[in-house]
Amino acid sequence: MSVEKPLLEYIYSLKPKKSFSESVIAFKRLIKYHKRYIPIIILTITLSLVRTYLFVLEPLYTSQIIDEVLIGGKQDRLLEYLMLILLTGAGFAAVNFFVNYLNGLLALFIIRDIRSDYYASLQSKSFSFYDSMPVGDLVSRATTDLQAVDAFLRTWISILCNAVFSVIVFFSIMYSVSPSMTLISILPMPLIFYFTTRLWVDTMPLFRIMQLILGRLSSYIQQNIVGMKTVRIFRREKDMVEGFKKAEQKFVETAIMAGRIQSIYMPLPTAILTLSIAMVYVYATVSIFNFGAAITVGSIILFARYMMRLSFPLRDLSMLLGNWINAYAGLERIFEVIDTPVSVEDAPDAEEIIIREGSVEFQNVTFQYANGRPVLKNLSFKVNPGEKIAILGATGSGKSTLINLIPRFYDATSGRILIDGIDIRKFKLSCLRRQIGIVPQDVFLFSGTIRDNIAFGKPDASMEEVVKAAELAKIRDFIESLPDGYDTFVGERGVTLSGGQRQRITIARAILTDPKILIMDDSLSFVDAKTEHEIQTAIEEAMRGRTTFIIAQRLSTIRNADRIMVLEDGEIVEFGTHEELMARSGIYRKIYETQFLSKSETPLAEVDSE
Repeated sequence: MSVEKPLLEYIYSLKPKKSFSESVIAFKRLIKYHKRYIPIIILTITLSLVRTYLFVLEPLYTSQIIDEVLIGGKQDRLLEYLMLILLTGAGFAAVNFFVNYLNGLLALFIIRDIRSDYYASLQSKSFSFYDSMPVGDLVSRATTDLQAVDAFLRTWISILCNAVFSVIVFFSIMYSVSPSMTLISILPMPLIFYFTTRLWVDTMPLFRIMQLILGRLSSYIQQNIVGMKTVRIFRREKDMVEGFKKAEQKFVETAIMAGRIQSIYMPLPTAILTLSIAMVYVYATVSIFNFGAAITVGSIILFARYMMRLSFPLRDLSMLLGNWINAYAGLERIFEVIDTPVSVEDAPDAEEIIIREGSVEFQNVTFQYANGRPVLKNLSFKVNPGEKIAILGATGSGKSTLINLIPRFYDATSGRILIDGIDIRKFKLSCLRRQIGIVPQDVFLFSGTIRDNIAFGKPDASMEEVVKAAELAKIRDFIESLPDGYDTFVGERGVTLSGGQRQRITIARAILTDPKILIMDDSLSFVDAKTEHEIQTAIEEAMRGRTTFIIAQRLSTIRNADRIMVLEDGEIVEFGTHEELMARSGIYRKIYETQFLSKSETPLAEVDSE
């Protein structure tokens, strides 16, 4: 499959969200996050009411200036009304500031709570969850998706309050002036609301799709830049460009669609409002000259101004609906992760149990991933306390899966695993994993100092403990040769260190926790033979009394083990000491002769005679 195919499949799968019932459920769930901040919400609603009241005063004072000062000749009232308009404007600006501030504060707190719940759920998810979920998608949910939720939270309370209060106040004043003109003013409002709503509801999902496309395109570009050497080696430049063009074309098509909708609906509310104001002028003129109605010029201006001002909250309410569509799509993706059940968790009767001996026993253990194909098949074996077990097998034989079952990164599909004769499901997860040291094949260092990385599993470790662990892993001399020593910043994923240096730091990290069981998943793959010998010699004492599982590809590592387990297609085909397996002339001997003998300094004849 082409590299760009997943990108195109993702982009062409993007569709606007239009599920009303699910949207209501998501909104109710979002409301629950508001409960902690009731005082802020009450204050926001109160200030929104004050803001709406101040919003209606300026046109009222202006109409009185026209009727009383300009037409009635009461010039002494002009300064009074001007001061009122000035105070009203200043008051509106001040109250509006506090409303926006409180809205922002509320959104900040709620987004913090949602993101915290999301991050906490990620920390509790089982390994099987991460096997099927792309990292980039998880990051996008916590950033891009929450931005859409934040935009909704910053406005929804004040917009809703403003719309309700404005309609009540405006129409109350307008009805008291002229019921018939109020009816004329009401008639176009549903149309204005309809077309404005169509504008936002139809375009906001398209804008979101454009944002998601840009996010995925950015990832695609970054990937191609990082892998440019590979692209050129295999002469895939043209294919990469074509894939980018197709994705970019989808972006352009979506933008054109959004622009077409805007061009249709955006002018309509303004045109309808203008026509409606003209109808008010016509009605007032006819009523005054033909029927002698007592309608003042100030009242006509007041109606026109109120109609214009009433269109603002209706417009904002329509925009809010569009914002909610985006927010709902983001919330759905956030809640989807939070609600994903954890497949490995503490049993109700789990306890804090100390591992005293370190024996490990598999009893008829079978395991399969989500695809349903068994990876391990009915394994049964026992490892005595303090034994070093080397695990050997071809790729896909189940080596890593076997050791991942011991700390319960996955749970066995059937059978059980015992430590010191106790089912590992009786241990609390934190307690079990705290007593198992793991050096993974995929070396990972966090952005921070060397000391922080070594002490990651034991943050309260003393400096003496950190130095001792570094010494056991044969990395102390290198660290102390650096200008900042243990306070040296290693950068993200430890990019400033060599592969061997990173691996020795992870070994030091595992040793520091003083585990009773030690697991090394091909952890010497990035060190040379000399360094490997130094590390093995140094940690030999550290491993004494600890049960150790070692996935290894090197002869020296395998031969230093007490026993060797050979896996094939998820089954144990051989299990014994080096001498016992060599004497059987089975799979282990064949692997030894084809892969290790040419690299060994010890002739096969001497091995057989040992």
